[in-house]
Amino acid sequence: MGKRYLLLLCLLASWVVWADIPGTDPAMLKKCEAKVDQAMDAYNSTSWKDFFKDFSKASTALCTEQSFTTVYVDTAQKDFGNYESRTLGDSRCTFNKSVGLLIYKAKFSKKWASLSVNFLQEGGDWKIQQVRIDP
Repeated sequence: MGKRYLLLLCLLASWVVWADIPGTDPAMLKKCEAKVDQAMDAYNSTSWKDFFKDFSKASTALCTEQSFTTVYVDTAQKDFGNYESRTLGDSRCTFNKSVGLLIYKAKFSKKWASLSVNFLQEGGDWKIQQVRIDP
């Protein structure tokens, strides 16, 4: 009997979490994808200003040439190379009213990586908060 209640509780809890995800809005996802495209094009061209173009105001302190060079040029590009393509991992992505996360399996010129992009709702628009490139 206890297992049934636990299963019911898990199902109800998962419904509450998934009820807030606007994953069924193709227009919102298309806008976020375009921002990822633009950031990754800037990553390849090592243009720090273009890379941080669609970042949130909350991330402003980190949107510097020094941080771009340290994190993306000196580390990610040396380890992974240039960005080539990506596939969205739908089951690992999540959005709610104020934050979102898109996770991709990304192909780079040297090897595959996990590309994670955090979003923040700001002024009625989704802005990038962070881009991570991990093995």
